[in-house]
Amino acid sequence: MVLRWAIGIWTWRALLLGTLLLGLVAIPGCDIEGDPSAEAVANGTAGPTGTVTGNGTFPGRPVSAANSATANNTPSAGGYSAGGYSAGGYSAGGYSAGGYSAGGTSATTAASNNPLPGQVSGQLVSSRPSDIRPVGLPARSPQTILIASFNIQAFGEKKVTNPKTAQRLASIIGMFDVVAIQEVRATDQTVLPQLLKYINANGARYDYILGPRLGRTVSKEQYAYIYDSNRLLSSPEASYTVDDKADLLHREPLVARFLTRVPQGYRPFSFSLMDIHTDPGEVKQELPVMHTVLKAVREYEWATAGEDDVLLMGDLNAAPSKFGPLGQMPGIYWIIRDQPTNTRRTEIYDNILFDRDLTNEFTGRAGVLDVMDLFKINTDEALQLSDHMPIWAEFTVTEQPSGGNVSTANQLPAGTPWR
Repeated sequence: MVLRWAIGIWTWRALLLGTLLLGLVAIPGCDIEGDPSAEAVANGTAGPTGTVTGNGTFPGRPVSAANSATANNTPSAGGYSAGGYSAGGYSAGGYSAGGYSAGGTSATTAASNNPLPGQVSGQLVSSRPSDIRPVGLPARSPQTILIASFNIQAFGEKKVTNPKTAQRLASIIGMFDVVAIQEVRATDQTVLPQLLKYINANGARYDYILGPRLGRTVSKEQYAYIYDSNRLLSSPEASYTVDDKADLLHREPLVARFLTRVPQGYRPFSFSLMDIHTDPGEVKQELPVMHTVLKAVREYEWATAGEDDVLLMGDLNAAPSKFGPLGQMPGIYWIIRDQPTNTRRTEIYDNILFDRDLTNEFTGRAGVLDVMDLFKINTDEALQLSDHMPIWAEFTVTEQPSGGNVSTANQLPAGTPWR
């Protein structure tokens, strides 16, 4: 689980464009020199492929050249947007190729540099709103982060301009360190900045990454990540849309890379999130290839960034019993087994999946956030927020050693039929 992050913003651009401008094959921890196939992935001349019986292949490197992720409504093509990395994001000596250099994080991000009154030196500070106590969530801790997924049904102008709805959505998102959002369905690209005003109203510093509008019909959707920039590093330049040349998916996943902000001397937890929303009418065609998509992204993340903590998350429109080949991948683990994730509490649609052997940062704590209990509202009021409830999982803020065959407890038996 050792990530060797590349130096500076231009290396991020090189990673995402698949070029050799900064010598990707020499990234420490990504031992691909002398491996032609891995070099080809890093160079962008080839990429991981995977054959799916009866469904063709998922060809090409999983990076779209037409990635149009934005932050604060500013296109990322020209570099970091104003809201991407703040001036204090990377300190002058912020990162070495092997992790944190002597410069550490900037004074604005490491509490050990300037601890607030009543806080222990060496602990991280988060400005996450705390006016509503999360129901069922672990107590706040500087040693852990909460990663969530939330399908905000048809999220657009109507919800963000309704103060009560917007405030409730903001309260939910503010309980987590990063939330993968599905179903952003607005032509007005200011809906996320409007939502962030609610989230950051109490002094928090959340930012966002917004993917391109996707879909084969006039009803386009976007993926997004909203994250606490006091606790995590990321940027539109650290994201890409999977390149689905075979057009096997209705909406290709948006992948984003994150790194925890930890005090100097600690190794930060680095991870990549893969946001997915299968189409309800095409789920029987999309789920059987999802393991191939995940495999391709895993291979690309390892080849280009030495990253092996890859989490697939979102609205799969399927319970684990219908995961098929995805549920049979070696070491695969999913956090939701028998809890309904839709607001009406009848179906398991949403999940977070990862390799439990590799991602040993998982603390074992996960669940579904009951918004009705949280806000003391009925089902009809909850449906004004979404027909889905948020799901979450807890992870340590520092890298943990891999180990043990502890991840197969909920793996589907080989040969489990599609049903």
